[in-house]
Amino acid sequence: MNTRETGQTGERVAERYLKRNGFRILARNYRAGRHEIDLIALDKATDTVVFVEVKARTAGSYGRPMEAVNAAKQRYLRLAAQQWLAENGDAERSARFDVIEVFLPEGSVNRVENAF
Repeated sequence: MNTRETGQTGERVAERYLKRNGFRILARNYRAGRHEIDLIALDKATDTVVFVEVKARTAGSYGRPMEAVNAAKQRYLRLAAQQWLAENGDAERSARFDVIEVFLPEGSVNRVENAF
């Protein structure tokens, strides 16, 4: 499985996980210029918009997936999230950033709520 396939598989696993846990998917692969948010979901339990960065890894390659969400990536995600909120009239709604780590090939998931 190449890097792109790993990422796409990880996003599908993360989306299923979110749906099973009471989230409604609002957008997939939202682009704001060069920046992308993998998944945007509504946490129905708290009425919170959740911007989700999905990081998938195979067999422990490249360390923990969460480690790839560095300060620069966080800044880009914040900028893209601000644009999405403005475009969708949700600027006043509660929002947060989660990171979902997907470990392949088994497909196990670790969600880091309020990751940054």
